[in-house]
Amino acid sequence: MSSSSDCRFPRPAAAAAAERVWAAGMVLWASGLALSVFVIGRLFLTWRVTPHAASHQISLLGQRLSYPVANVDALIVVVLALAGLAVGAMTAWGAIRELAAARSFERYLAAQEPRPWKGALVIDDERPQAFCAGLFTPRVYVSSGAVASLDETALDAVIAHEAHHARRRDPLRVAIGRVLARALFFVPGLAELARRQQNLAELGADESAMNVGPDSRSALARAMLTLSESSPTDGSVGIDPGRVDHLLGEPPSWRFPTLLCLAAAVAIGLLGTIAVLAGQLAAGSATLAPPFLSHQPCIVVLALIPAVVVLVTGGIARRLHGNTV
Repeated sequence: MSSSSDCRFPRPAAAAAAERVWAAGMVLWASGLALSVFVIGRLFLTWRVTPHAASHQISLLGQRLSYPVANVDALIVVVLALAGLAVGAMTAWGAIRELAAARSFERYLAAQEPRPWKGALVIDDERPQAFCAGLFTPRVYVSSGAVASLDETALDAVIAHEAHHARRRDPLRVAIGRVLARALFFVPGLAELARRQQNLAELGADESAMNVGPDSRSALARAMLTLSESSPTDGSVGIDPGRVDHLLGEPPSWRFPTLLCLAAAVAIGLLGTIAVLAGQLAAGSATLAPPFLSHQPCIVVLALIPAVVVLVTGGIARRLHGNTV
């Protein structure tokens, strides 16, 4: 999505365009996370929970059961808070998966005993490949098949392309965009915004490679054709028409996604407004006195906390172990 008033980025500034789109995405993602924290906080402020039996009770099978009482605004706050908790859980789980996958892939690369060569690390693989890997310490890798298939000028262009990704920590940016776009499911357009930033990052890396020497443009084109037969190892964007046009000297028609960012901002603002208005009128009460368990329910709740922590920690540990074996 874009508007006719969007600012068109000049061709030599693809890296700067990627930075602007990345900055806009981070503002929206931070706003979505802040909204999630806010609605969870409103839940604790609008609900009164006591350990004692409440006056609102019913009798069922000889047991007196308490039930919560709330107005519509309090129920709206509960729904928003549940969505906020889901965002937090999905963010944490997505981060764990990304870290586990990155660790597993780094262990695989280390097992290949990569050899340093011209600012990159060479791994033994007959397939022609070149990629940047590593969330916190990104490195450039090329396969032995790429070294054998590409001439020296093309290899220099490929290494310059991937070195640009390493300098800008693009693997980490891609992982963050992937996690937050999935977690902030209520914000429209975040996945598309992340995709556009990734495409611009590829164009910026192409520009960096084309500036290596006078023959770098044609050398990069040859390398792209050779490497296109092998799937990208780090999930990065492969050859697309925009990159081909860029190599041919045509300026890409990238525009800042104003309407996309505006739609996301409006969605966040609308939900925030609903949370504020509902929180002002919300009133709810509940009790922690469940039947059959204890006359001192706080003790029961406190006793369950260590067990829940152990179960969650054990599940995370098993998941990490399974992803790194």
